[in-house]
Amino acid sequence: MTAPTTGPRPNGAGPGGTLRRIEVDGIGTRYVRLGQGVPLVYLHSPFGEVGALPVFGALAAAGFEVIAPELPGFGQSDPVTTWQNIADVVFTLRRILDRFEVDRAVLVGSSLGGWLAAELAVWFPERVGALALLAPLGLRIEGAPIFQIFGAEDDALLPRLLARPTDFPAHLAPALAADGDATEVPTDPLALPLHLFRAMEATARLGWNPYLHDPRLRERLGQIEAPTVVIRGDRDGILPAAHAAAYVRAIPAARQVEIENCGHLPALEHPAEVAGHVVSMSTAWRTPSP
Repeated sequence: MTAPTTGPRPNGAGPGGTLRRIEVDGIGTRYVRLGQGVPLVYLHSPFGEVGALPVFGALAAAGFEVIAPELPGFGQSDPVTTWQNIADVVFTLRRILDRFEVDRAVLVGSSLGGWLAAELAVWFPERVGALALLAPLGLRIEGAPIFQIFGAEDDALLPRLLARPTDFPAHLAPALAADGDATEVPTDPLALPLHLFRAMEATARLGWNPYLHDPRLRERLGQIEAPTVVIRGDRDGILPAAHAAAYVRAIPAARQVEIENCGHLPALEHPAEVAGHVVSMSTAWRTPSP
């Protein structure tokens, strides 16, 4: 099978690292779009990473056209007050794909984004050619609770989040940039706390109760037919290993990869390695059938 191509770019889509804005059902949504080739949509974590990220450059260099939206409610995208359950979010994601004229794509989701990518693959399997779930939330595993991120102090959260906790501000700095040149990061000391406040507020809208999971998702994962890789860092203190294993058991075409010296955000800590695993996972889909 040959991977499908995308339609024309929306007006204003620019080169790599450039933050642009697009209207999706009346909601202003920021995004980055770069590269040429197989369409790949990146869905960010609860911390709203977007902008000129090394992982996007690595994926573009590997032959993907990377589309990375800043989800409504996060960062400088418009807020959304109409979401009442996870299905509302999934339908918004489908409309984002529609707006970018992407019929079928590789989905790469980090943490919260991994959960959303899995939901999209269950609800709209025809839109997903291959799936990379990076430390995906979304499940409830008895005896293996997800760390409580809401209200956690930095000294408790950051060592669980990253193998090198002091790198956290640098990883999120690209998301603080204004529309346009994403390399121009503001120096306002309040920019990062405000970004994180909005990110946690938006994440709570999706996953406050039940806490960061969909009670029906696990039983539906068997419907996913796309080749899937589940990637987890060996030092992830947010998501217990049992969650990644549960995803792999439930998705028929899934395999698991563990990255050494890595916390909960592999795309930020090990961008080249993550890109390599995405390439390996998506090769079967990208290769035409004989």
